[in-house]
Amino acid sequence: MEESDDLSSGPNEDGELNLSYYDWQEIPDVIHEQYRSQLYKLSLSHNRLLRISHQIGKLTLLKDLDLSYNNIQFVDASIGNCIRLRKLNLSNNHIETLPNEILNCVMIDTLLLNHNRLTSLPLNFYFPALERLDVGNNDLRSIPVQLCSIESLRIINCGENPNLSMIPTDMQSDSELVLWVLRMHQSFEFEIDSRTKDYYDVEEITKQTHDEKMQLMQEVEDIGRRAHHLKCERPLKYIELKLKVHHFFSNLKEKFSNSFSFLKREMVANKIYPRIDI
Repeated sequence: MEESDDLSSGPNEDGELNLSYYDWQEIPDVIHEQYRSQLYKLSLSHNRLLRISHQIGKLTLLKDLDLSYNNIQFVDASIGNCIRLRKLNLSNNHIETLPNEILNCVMIDTLLLNHNRLTSLPLNFYFPALERLDVGNNDLRSIPVQLCSIESLRIINCGENPNLSMIPTDMQSDSELVLWVLRMHQSFEFEIDSRTKDYYDVEEITKQTHDEKMQLMQEVEDIGRRAHHLKCERPLKYIELKLKVHHFFSNLKEKFSNSFSFLKREMVANKIYPRIDI
């Protein structure tokens, strides 16, 4: 790799290093190894860079990074280590996705992603200090509605995204209208979430009611079985016992009756009469 005078001399007294228009395909190692403790602003635009490697994560003092007009297809997650970044220009590349770790760069106020191949943005896409966002000329299907909650956001462009149906085409380049539409979507999403929660609450109550109903039906069935037991089995046992008792007393009466008749005959035969006191 040809070394430029700018590269050999390093960043200026303000920590700035401009390495644009050198036709490089990768970021020189000397930047990561020798200049990381003094580099605040780096421009590598108009080269032929193919990727942003993990080495970028070593430049933790960077505040301004310009990688526009390259052939970048891949952005390493280590870019999330550049937590002091305020301006990040990745426009005019071939980027299809961004790593979620980029959300660690919470100090970003200018983010340029226009003229890429983005089909979506990272989940929970949100930068609290964001003032300008350009995602025009991509293939986005949606714009995160939470962007409208960023009070500092004043400029947002999402024009020339042919599949972006949530924002009318003639509004996509008007920041105020885009933010207004996002607020409407956010309101609708909140309403939908609220209604969905109500639905699941009712469904849960219905499920509990159904479970209680099934339990009650089970208890009724148990009571029915016990009632049948009392109605059918207990009387049979009672009747059986009553018959045994009746039979016992019948035998007892017959025995006493026979004994009484015999005693009476003996008394008459022997002229024995009971004494009667008056």
